[in-house]
Amino acid sequence: MIYLFTAGILLLLDLGIKWYVETHFTEDDTREAAGGKIMIRKSHNSGMAMNVLEDRPEVVRWLSAGFGSFLFIYYLYLLSRRGRKVEKAGWMFVLGGACSNLYDRFQRKYVVDYFSFRCRWKKLQNIVFNLGDLFIFGGSILVIFAQIFRKK
Repeated sequence: MIYLFTAGILLLLDLGIKWYVETHFTEDDTREAAGGKIMIRKSHNSGMAMNVLEDRPEVVRWLSAGFGSFLFIYYLYLLSRRGRKVEKAGWMFVLGGACSNLYDRFQRKYVVDYFSFRCRWKKLQNIVFNLGDLFIFGGSILVIFAQIFRKK
């Protein structure tokens, strides 16, 4: 149960930051954090990562809903199993981030992204993320490690 509770906290954390950015930033605002290494700004994305299928938001919305539903059902099954704590933690992060972005897709019709990294590579600097994206990425890494090192 602690995993679902924590996934809910992650979801609320990201949604809270998205609300703040939506209500306190314009599309032209950029603020620096972490000594200028992180740029906070508001961006709307109606596609998937890297604006894939941006011109087909309805397809993106339903693909996301299908994946999210499958993930939630699998996660409930996984929680009923003994052990596998790293895998459960990984999916907890993925679920929290995915639910935040799924909420945006259905409620706002776009995902609110709000930070990017200042670096030498302009292409990376132009990619805007949200905390949910980092949860999905980090959780996926945990799941991969859990699968690689799982005792059979």
